[in-house]
Amino acid sequence: MKAKKTKKTNSYKNGLKIIAVAMVIGGVAGGISGGLYEAAKAYGIGIDMAEITALFQSVLAPLQAIIFAASVILGETSHRRLKAICEKQQTAEDEECDRLEYEEEKEGAFGMNTSVVSQVLCILFLTFGYSMKYITGGGHAFRFLAACTIFIACFVYEYFWQIRYVKLIQKTHPEKKGDPSSLKFQEQWLESCDEAEKEIIYRSSYKAFMTVNRTVPILLVGTMVAHLYFDTGMFAVVVVSIIWLVTQFTYARSCVRLRETRTLVR
Repeated sequence: MKAKKTKKTNSYKNGLKIIAVAMVIGGVAGGISGGLYEAAKAYGIGIDMAEITALFQSVLAPLQAIIFAASVILGETSHRRLKAICEKQQTAEDEECDRLEYEEEKEGAFGMNTSVVSQVLCILFLTFGYSMKYITGGGHAFRFLAACTIFIACFVYEYFWQIRYVKLIQKTHPEKKGDPSSLKFQEQWLESCDEAEKEIIYRSSYKAFMTVNRTVPILLVGTMVAHLYFDTGMFAVVVVSIIWLVTQFTYARSCVRLRETRTLVR
């Protein structure tokens, strides 16, 4: 019986099809958005970035306070749950221990994600008031100073929360090494992980890299469209472009260096 021949895929042809479809979708989306923009202008409907900025500036300090309070509540709740899970691991059997390690990973991820979201929101909202025109005009200096104070307090809390989290994990798993206040902490932590844990880290890192590589082009198009219709400025486009370049060049450089090291070892 003859083996069934596998049909060879024409990558160039498929690539041209994808480009053609993308061009059609882009053209249709551009036409619709342009029509909606002109219609909105005709009826006096539009997004006034100055009004949005002024709105957030008026509640800058209260917003920062709400974020700070929420991050403390969620952070302490997560840390308390995590501590209870770690304590149970000390006397757990093998099967129960595996389940608790999963719970530990899940709760730790929730706590770290909450910490990062809190920091990002603090930066985002503070940016609305981060203007010398706003600070020096209309007696807003005290309001902005109050927002900055809460901003710093939030970052200090999140920094020490992350240290407490690492120390708790190290207490439960003494084999885990590294000083969380050190710039080399990630390297020290990775070296103390076993092969299974390293595989999880490597696969998760690759997943993060691929997600960034798929997200950045979308963000780049979004920032370009925002600049086209709302005159948001070129800086956002430049920043997203730099992130894309840094991500790609870092990945390529790392591949070359690892291949070089492997070749020299042989």
